[in-house]
Amino acid sequence: MIVHALVKLVGVMCALLLINKYNFHFNLLLLFFILTTSFFIKLSIPKLIFRLKFFLIITFLLYVFNTPGEYIVVWPYFSPSYEGLVLGVTQIMRLINSVAIITMMISLMSYQTLIETFYLIFKPLKPLGIDAKSFAVRLYLTMEYVKTFQSKRRLRFNFNDLSSLLLYSSNKAHRKHTYIEIKEERIDSSSLLMIFVMVSTTFLFIFYL
Repeated sequence: MIVHALVKLVGVMCALLLINKYNFHFNLLLLFFILTTSFFIKLSIPKLIFRLKFFLIITFLLYVFNTPGEYIVVWPYFSPSYEGLVLGVTQIMRLINSVAIITMMISLMSYQTLIETFYLIFKPLKPLGIDAKSFAVRLYLTMEYVKTFQSKRRLRFNFNDLSSLLLYSSNKAHRKHTYIEIKEERIDSSSLLMIFVMVSTTFLFIFYL
C-alpha cells in the first residue's frame, strides 16, 4: 500500500505535538522505538546526536541550572536541581526524537515527493500572498545546492557557505529559469480517513488525556 506523502507529513506533525505534550516516560519509549526503527532504515542516530552535540549540551545545562527545586549542593552559587536534571534529560530526548522523526520522514521521501507535498500544503494559502510555486522552486534550488555541498564538502558548512546557500535559493534569476514538474497527486478517501484519525487521536490525547 502506497501512503500519500501528505499522510506522512501530517503523521510527523502529530508526533511532534505529542512529543511536546508528554514528558519523560513517553519520550523514553519513543526514543527506544526510533532507535529500533533506525536499524531497519539504516539511519545512524548516534551520528545525528553527534552533529547536535553542542546544542544538546547547552540546552541540558540551561535546564539543569535554571530550574528551581531541590538542589544538589555542588557549589553554593552554582548547583543543579533534581527537577532540572529530569527536565533537561526530557528536553534532550524531545529534541532528539523530533529531529530523528523529521530526518526519517525526509529519508523515506524523494526530493520530488517532498517538494510536491509542501506545494500541496502552501497552495491553499495563495489568498494570503504565499506563492506555492515560488516556494517549490526555492526549496528545489536549496536542496540541489545542499547536494552540491554534500558531494564536495561533506556538509562542513561555514558562514560563507550558508550565506551563499541562502542567496542562491532566493536568487530571482535562478528561480526564473528553473522549471519543476509538479504532479498534484489527489488525496483518495483512505488517505483522508487516515489524516482524520491521526489528527483526531492527537487532539484527544492533547486535550483530554
